[in-house]
Amino acid sequence: MLQGLLKPVRRRLGVWFDHLAPRGCALCDQTLAPGAFPGVCMACLLAMPGANRLRCARCGLPASASADRQACPCSTASPGFDQTVAVADYAAPLDRVVTSLKFGRQLNLARPLGELLAARWLGSSPAIHLDCLVPVPLSPSRLAHRGFNQTLEMARSMAATVRTPLPVMPFTLRRIRDTAPQSGLSLDERRHNLVGAFSCAGRFDGLHVGLVDDVMTSGSTLTESARVLKAAGARSVIALVVARAMRDSPA
Repeated sequence: MLQGLLKPVRRRLGVWFDHLAPRGCALCDQTLAPGAFPGVCMACLLAMPGANRLRCARCGLPASASADRQACPCSTASPGFDQTVAVADYAAPLDRVVTSLKFGRQLNLARPLGELLAARWLGSSPAIHLDCLVPVPLSPSRLAHRGFNQTLEMARSMAATVRTPLPVMPFTLRRIRDTAPQSGLSLDERRHNLVGAFSCAGRFDGLHVGLVDDVMTSGSTLTESARVLKAAGARSVIALVVARAMRDSPA
């Protein structure tokens, strides 16, 4: 209730701050109009690789309008989540923004990335219903080193953008053990690396959960997270990712 009442206030404050210090496009730094949504200029929105790509609704990999559904890799190795909403490909210039947020500690980039996710979700056809957002968690040691969880910040930005109540639940899904970074592992190693890495501290009985992450490559992190959320009662889990990488990507 309180979150819903505060949203209009936050939006007005955001526009007011934009008047005081106009935002630049997150991808090219072109000055945006106060309150511009999302925080990326139209030229960059249209130029993002894969922004208008036809994708498999389940895993987010590129698809063809005439392709046999059985040709998609997820038809034989089903992910634990039910659908994927991806803004664009993990490629320039979007990859630079994700990396700058994640490793460059440019926390201001969480707002436009969350807005991009919100815009993509709101534009989904058919419409996708969500009851809450759950960010993919970091391990305690990685969180302490980085100082923030970029997926939580993006989820908060996404929730603040939409007009209907969309609770963010940051402390229910937990990473209970450190794992090797996924980026340095093979696809098979990625799948085994995260088994048993997550636990859930609450219940999601009957809820449609939006699982927020920055980049999806193999989908192993999201699959294991979704498995834990469904064991906690989630009716469906929708993967919400800023960037969808190809399976041979180093992301």
